[in-house]
Amino acid sequence: MRIRAPWTQHVAAFVACLMLLNTALPAASARAQEPAQAGQQRVLVERVDIDGNRRLRDEDILYHIQTREGDVYNEAQIQRDYQALLNLPFFDKTKVRVSVSDGPRGGKIVIFTVEELPVIRELTFKGLKSVGEADVLKEFREQRVGIAREQTYDPVKVNNARRVIKELLAQHGHPNATITPDTEEVSATSISLTFNVDEGDRVRVVDIEFEGNQHFSDGELRGAMKLVKEAGLMSRFRGQDILHLEKLDYDLRKNVVDYMRSKGYLEARTGEPQVEGLGPKRTGFPILPLPIISSTDEGLRVTIPVTEGKLYRLGEIKIEGNSIYSEELIRQVIGLKPGEIANGQRIGKAVYEDLKNLYGRSGFIQYEPDISPEFKPNPQNPNEGIADFTITINEGKQFTLRRLEFIGNTYTRDNVLRREVAVNEGDIFDRQLWEFSVLKLNQLGFFDPIDKEKDAELRPDEEKGEVDINLRVSERGRNQIAFNGGLSGIGGSFFGLDYSTNNLLGRGESLSFQFAFGNRQKSILFSFTEPYVKDRPISVGFSLYTQSQKFFGEGTFLSQNQSAINGAFGDLTSFLTTDEQNLFTQKTLGGSVYATSPLSEFWRPRTRRYVEIARASRIGLSYAFSRSSIEEPPVNAQNNPNTFIPQVFTQPDISTSRVTPSFVYDTRNGTIDPTQGSQLAASIAAAGLLGDVRTIEPTLSFINFRPVRRKRSQHPEVFGFRIVAGHVRSWGLTSKISEAQNSSLAFINGVPIYERFFLGDEFTIRGYNVRSISPIAPLDVFVTSRNVSVSGTPSGALVAVDGLPAGLQQQLVALGTFTGPTGSNVVQIDRQFRFLGGDTQLLGNFEYRIPIFGPVALAAFADIGSAFNLTTGSDQTFSTSFLADQPFLTPRGGLNGLIKSRYPQLAYLQSNGGLLTQGDRLITQEEFTALTRVGPLDPITGLPFGVQPVFLRGEAQSNTVARISQSLFSKIGDYRSSLGLELRIQMPVINVPFRFIYAINPNAQSTLVEEKKRVFRFSIGRTF
Repeated sequence: MRIRAPWTQHVAAFVACLMLLNTALPAASARAQEPAQAGQQRVLVERVDIDGNRRLRDEDILYHIQTREGDVYNEAQIQRDYQALLNLPFFDKTKVRVSVSDGPRGGKIVIFTVEELPVIRELTFKGLKSVGEADVLKEFREQRVGIAREQTYDPVKVNNARRVIKELLAQHGHPNATITPDTEEVSATSISLTFNVDEGDRVRVVDIEFEGNQHFSDGELRGAMKLVKEAGLMSRFRGQDILHLEKLDYDLRKNVVDYMRSKGYLEARTGEPQVEGLGPKRTGFPILPLPIISSTDEGLRVTIPVTEGKLYRLGEIKIEGNSIYSEELIRQVIGLKPGEIANGQRIGKAVYEDLKNLYGRSGFIQYEPDISPEFKPNPQNPNEGIADFTITINEGKQFTLRRLEFIGNTYTRDNVLRREVAVNEGDIFDRQLWEFSVLKLNQLGFFDPIDKEKDAELRPDEEKGEVDINLRVSERGRNQIAFNGGLSGIGGSFFGLDYSTNNLLGRGESLSFQFAFGNRQKSILFSFTEPYVKDRPISVGFSLYTQSQKFFGEGTFLSQNQSAINGAFGDLTSFLTTDEQNLFTQKTLGGSVYATSPLSEFWRPRTRRYVEIARASRIGLSYAFSRSSIEEPPVNAQNNPNTFIPQVFTQPDISTSRVTPSFVYDTRNGTIDPTQGSQLAASIAAAGLLGDVRTIEPTLSFINFRPVRRKRSQHPEVFGFRIVAGHVRSWGLTSKISEAQNSSLAFINGVPIYERFFLGDEFTIRGYNVRSISPIAPLDVFVTSRNVSVSGTPSGALVAVDGLPAGLQQQLVALGTFTGPTGSNVVQIDRQFRFLGGDTQLLGNFEYRIPIFGPVALAAFADIGSAFNLTTGSDQTFSTSFLADQPFLTPRGGLNGLIKSRYPQLAYLQSNGGLLTQGDRLITQEEFTALTRVGPLDPITGLPFGVQPVFLRGEAQSNTVARISQSLFSKIGDYRSSLGLELRIQMPVINVPFRFIYAINPNAQSTLVEEKKRVFRFSIGRTF
């Protein structure tokens, strides 16, 4: 039991405490600066040390540590410092430690122990063949792997590097590659890092199959794939037969699905592809198992599940958010109407590309659309659906170009670049003009290809509505040869001289010089080949050529230039003496460089047979560039209507850039009339890099000679033959080629007409005329007219027709507004036929050569071949420029004459080409005859009273449709053959034979062409 003290005791105790405090106060004041009692004293950090570092200084490491000498010891801060060291890329994270010990003054000593990662002094790759080291290092930089020389070695980064290398090799057909990193100590702080690569066997896709597709065939879906294809000769050279998973995913997700959706299957999708190995398969061109074009590789089969879904038709399209452009215009851009099959690909292209370009032309660079589809059943057809679309447009703000800067042009002046830019600073930023400007800059050839997206940095200021552009360019080497011009198929009469030597000054160099001069044609060609470079059998050479052709333009007959008209349509003397100021000029300039080397320089086989093949074979590579331009007549610069010559067809400048790898196996015992041996030549000419023309042209030829009689004599009887196969096609269409195809037949489906195949001459099929064996396409000519007006006079200024009702006037304008080859008002004015060449040729030449005496020999020959279209080309339309219908349509009676040709029942005045009206309608010829017979006639006009002539005036162009799909002689079976005898006289100086040829053509044609059954001609040279 606790006994409480009385309150008096408490008071006494309190007074005693006050007395003691008063006594202790002076002593406490004297010790005011001394530390607190031992239990309440703070612990300080006496020292912070770094242990284990060799390369890095203590100060550099302590910079990242917050704990300092003299600070109050804080365990939480020590842990934060420890974590900071772990985050640094200099140390092995498993070896970083922190320890704390008592100091001599009662404080703490903090020691951070580290182990530095070594520096990579050497970085090498062993066994890497399919991918270059530069490509690997570039990928390291782009993916920020952190592996490079003078970087710290980190095992985690090395694993990432292994992954990147493996992905690169998989993209090049080696998915089973193994990569083993190996390190070797160079010093205490540095190592050398080596990636040992075993690429393994190459793997190619040999079979692509689809499962679940009912409306689409496997071939259709495979054809929609652009990036991954089954193994073949073309896919081999394009690298499309490699299983690149990202490309395959894009192909399926984009190309295949878009193709199905373009056919109305909007819910179509593909599943996860299944890949299985098929073992070793021969791929490429298996008929001729030659290196490069054929090989035995591990084969893969890719099976792709497909879900097609329903076929959808277009329902309602709602447009929201638009204010700049009307809903009607946007619907025109989309181009689809309700009830049509819902073309999802077209809708996407219209909204995300066409409308974006439309808004971009007006400076709305932040245009953003959104498409919301709504699918519902079709009550009229349960197997189909209806798709409604709501298109919401966020137009953004209109921008002007404030400043344009070029970055990287250290040699080229700014003004050279700026004059190619069609958008000026301060103008509304037109995206289409900007893209065109990038195209023009690329065409200069001064820089590496400029990417309009990657190389242009757009910095918009939304508040001011302005945009700055920094365009990055990378200049090419200055010490280059640039060629301007091109190659033309224009011919004409001329005289010339060809000179060549293959042993110039006894050094084995080849030189060729050709020139030709005619009345309006000039051409010069120079080529040179050095067969040995630095005493090695590597042959290099170049060629240069230029041509100039002057000609009368199609618009000559439309001009008032009497001198030009007389020259074009007068007698021969007028033709030859016409002032050249009245002629158009086509100029060409081009050149090529090439190099060939024996295969043995790169391939050293072990067996003797293959050694012989390697020595007899040469591989080569050539690059050719050409450019063509057409200039208007110099008289047009005078701006004189009496001499001006209209330009009916416009032709842009066209450039062609072509790379041609080649392979030649040659065992012939001579180049002039060999008696034995063979030659196998293969090449693939690919045009596209830095040029407008994009074609690929594989060619294969085989020549063989074998002695038949008197084999051991110096001049045996020899049987020889040549087989030639070639194909050409376009793999892309640039804007310039599209423009050219819209104005002429210089290009057929993207292929220059001079590159298409024509047979017939003494060098192909000897009994036929030059370039006479070819598909022949009908050309249907139509008329398009615009800005049509009604006049009371057939020519001169427009004169209003008194009292003409508005309804009749509208009817007349509608009748005179022709819509070309399609539309509601079509009029065809002509049908022609044109040799267009084939995209494929097969040619066989066979001859039996019999020496007679000395330089004279007789040869019996048989030639057979066909120039045909392997792929069915689409019809092609090209048009003239719009010109005034008078005099453009004068030969056909103007617009009135065309109306009469379409509606022959209408009354028509032959004297002046007028259509006749009465009241509010046109009258027929029968009605006019009746009115004339009944009378009376107006004495002024000579027409019945109330009848008046009207004349339609406006602008017109001709539209020519080349019906390529209806071409005659376009099949492989439309071959020609020729049999005959040839007398050859070998000339000793020029080393070419004079030839007298007699040929019989057993299958000569008489449809559209007049091919002769028997031909006798003289020629110089050899067929093969």
